[in-house]
Amino acid sequence: MTSNKQLTVAIGMIVTFLSLSVYAQPEGPKRNHFSTDGISFDYPAGYSVSDESTSEAQQFVITRKGSSVQLTLVALRRLVLPNELTTATENLTDPLVNKVALTLGRANSPERTSIKTSVGPKQADGIRLQSSGHTKRTGEVIWLRLNYRLIAMAFVRSDVDEAVESQLWQTVRSSLRVEAPITPVTIDSVPKSENPIRGGVLNGKALALPRPEYPDIARAAHASGTVVVQVLIDENGDVISAQAVSGHPLLQAAAVGAAREAKFSPTKLSGQPVKVTGVIQYNFVSW
Repeated sequence: MTSNKQLTVAIGMIVTFLSLSVYAQPEGPKRNHFSTDGISFDYPAGYSVSDESTSEAQQFVITRKGSSVQLTLVALRRLVLPNELTTATENLTDPLVNKVALTLGRANSPERTSIKTSVGPKQADGIRLQSSGHTKRTGEVIWLRLNYRLIAMAFVRSDVDEAVESQLWQTVRSSLRVEAPITPVTIDSVPKSENPIRGGVLNGKALALPRPEYPDIARAAHASGTVVVQVLIDENGDVISAQAVSGHPLLQAAAVGAAREAKFSPTKLSGQPVKVTGVIQYNFVSW
């Protein structure tokens, strides 16, 4: 066999070996994905998520049958400004800390240690509580502000389950995503105008408010009146959704189309741009 042929065979054997090595690699732990109302995260297969949300906060509890583990995630629905962060944090975390301490056993006076840990790319403050009874248990409560929302998480487990359950804690923290809250715009009554088409309510912040075309079919039917369009405006002032909530059916499509092309100046709270929702009113007058 010539040297060139030997080299070709050797390369082929190496490529085949590498290919087999790639396909022989074991798959990583399977994950489930949870997503609802602006919050999403991954968690290992075998666990279950229960939704215990209220009108004030979203709350999710992750458990596994036959295990001591319990992970609780709480997120305030509203926007939390920097000047109220301290008070809001105390109000959110104190009940969680007390619950964890009770789970560990108040009679054993759980030891508390300040900690810092990562949640996605951000750093969270927290405390670690440990019981000193016959069965040692550990609890951690952490908190941080994500996209203007205050988030707190509590993780409780038995020390004997530490090696297994730490994967849950790491997976949820690394994959957690939280969308910014939507701030409602105050909706005031807007007097009708004699102008054929007039925007309302949000017009004070409008940078561009296109006039909708009067549909021929609506004009032929002598359809007129006010169409109210609910809009969602992002942090840049762009309309990202629009839906007619009242008005003549023959006029609604034209109003919604115009509303989607509107542009507003960004709404800021404490210097930070936020999403807002409100209405635009269009008054169609048939001549």
